[in-house]
Amino acid sequence: MTEITKKQQYLILLATSLGVLMNPLLASMLILALPNIGADFLVSARDLGWMSTAYILANAICLVPGAWFVDKIGYKKSFIAGTIIVAVTCLLSVFASSYVSLLTWRVLSGVGVSLLMITSLAILTRIFPKEKRGFVIGINTTMVYVGLTLGPFLVGILTETLGWKSIFLIMAPVVLFSGIMLALCMKTEFTLPVKKFDGIGALLYAVSMLTLMYGLSTITDAGSIFLAGFGLILFAVFVWYELRSTHPLLHVRLFFENKRFARSSYAALLNYAAVYAVTYMVSLYLQSVGQLNAAEAGMIMLFQPLIQVVATPVAGKISDKVDAKYLVTGGMILTIVGLLFLSGLGLSMTNVAGYIMITQVFIALGAALFSAPNTSTIMGSVAPAEYSMASSVVSVVRQAGMLISMAVCMAAVSVFVGGTDMLGPDMYAEFVEALRVSMLISAGIAVAGVFFSWFRGPAPDRK
Repeated sequence: MTEITKKQQYLILLATSLGVLMNPLLASMLILALPNIGADFLVSARDLGWMSTAYILANAICLVPGAWFVDKIGYKKSFIAGTIIVAVTCLLSVFASSYVSLLTWRVLSGVGVSLLMITSLAILTRIFPKEKRGFVIGINTTMVYVGLTLGPFLVGILTETLGWKSIFLIMAPVVLFSGIMLALCMKTEFTLPVKKFDGIGALLYAVSMLTLMYGLSTITDAGSIFLAGFGLILFAVFVWYELRSTHPLLHVRLFFENKRFARSSYAALLNYAAVYAVTYMVSLYLQSVGQLNAAEAGMIMLFQPLIQVVATPVAGKISDKVDAKYLVTGGMILTIVGLLFLSGLGLSMTNVAGYIMITQVFIALGAALFSAPNTSTIMGSVAPAEYSMASSVVSVVRQAGMLISMAVCMAAVSVFVGGTDMLGPDMYAEFVEALRVSMLISAGIAVAGVFFSWFRGPAPDRK
């Protein structure tokens, strides 16, 4: 391998981090712009939901097959290909003449971002020494929170001043810049000998993810429960097939043979399942029960990601010197405390903003202590030949956890509030009950995560 200077290492870190930034931006930025998009293309509110769902599904479906592609053509080429796909689809979105064409570019953007998500962690794990791995993964992970922080502000400003299409005009040059930077700084390509592509496994995975994740995303519909169940069964068939395949798409045996990899992955799934939808529920509470406008609610909600932006790299750096299980388990416990506090929100509170901000401190610090050390553990528990696969697993469990979290909260709202589109004052008490129950369920999910965080097994022998 060609020697990489320290300067080149950190420029590559910047490039991959900008690539990772695309995922939260593309996933969340358009949410506030949906009314404008609907008005331009005369699309119903129900159909507008596909703007987010289609992107998430395309991204999740491509993550595991994408790992085979990355190993075959190389980390560098795959990352650059991902940046080109995202940049081109962003530019094409600007000139979309119909909602169907815009939706098509969103799906292809999800494909491109999947390549960025797979390669970023794999590249960093390759080029940085083990003693710096936690810190650089912390920086990389922080970009998710940066995206969540910047997204609402950028969308609000751009949509009001230049229109929603300007969102894509901003992202295209940023992602291209990341690709050019990596191309210039990363002189060595990483490729791995790959076996025959597992077409049957890829088909089983794609269909199972499509049905499972779509079912979870629309869980309030009775038919979607059946669809999610069918997807879960089909995923079990996929696991069974991969265990018997001579050239598996996903090294499923790692989940049975490598306790540290498996339990750290389960912990990640449960962590995201516990906390992702908190923002959704709290923002609804602030704007309905709390009677705050969107700007006021946004300022309060900004507090949590800002803490995470600062604390996550610090936690990653500490994990380079301290056993990650202490940080990760501590993070899960802080998350549980924050969720239990949130379950105590009521109809009438004298200082609701202050109370919520206190809960955000617990949840934000919990997420910071958990995310980077746990991801570093996952990547450090596998051999170099498995880096791309491990990176795709990190992304898959994140997406699945997010959907589970939303499913829990949406199901609680559906049970207590009903299927109405509007949340009126006469339903505030029912919504508060839905929030209480969903936060208690989320806390229970996090409790299960504590087990996997602490009892994660010994580090595998990689000699």
